[in-house]
Amino acid sequence: MNDWEDGCFGGGRKRRRGKDYLGLLSFGIFILIIGAIFIANPNIITDFSQWVGQMVDREQFIRPPDGVIFGAYVFFALIGISNFFKAAVRLWIKDSPRQAISDTLSGVALVFFAYLIHLYSQYTIEWQIVLAIEIIIIGVLVVVYSLIHYWLTK
Repeated sequence: MNDWEDGCFGGGRKRRRGKDYLGLLSFGIFILIIGAIFIANPNIITDFSQWVGQMVDREQFIRPPDGVIFGAYVFFALIGISNFFKAAVRLWIKDSPRQAISDTLSGVALVFFAYLIHLYSQYTIEWQIVLAIEIIIIGVLVVVYSLIHYWLTK
């Protein structure tokens, strides 16, 4: 297998073999998570479809069924945790530390989103508050990443 990857305009750049494995690892974890969601709620597609149909009929947002909320909670929690795992693998194979930081911060955002969905499922907060808080968290994490990126490239 060739270690050189063609660029857009004919130039080549060295391809890092670790990225091939990380992409495959990420895809495998994603498939496992989707499988776990279907095991937790085999009717999730039907539940989701019926929920969307009800919103279309009523022309307004309605609360999703508990199974859809639980599926979203599990999905975002597991994807967030997998980002922490991917960051650890990046550091272990000595891949880009900036990518490891990015994976970690996105993991924080996703796990926190899962927690907010959990609070929503418990009727503790409304969906508008979930979105508002998550937007603030993402904004803070983007600022944190920007500062870390600046500091690392200085």
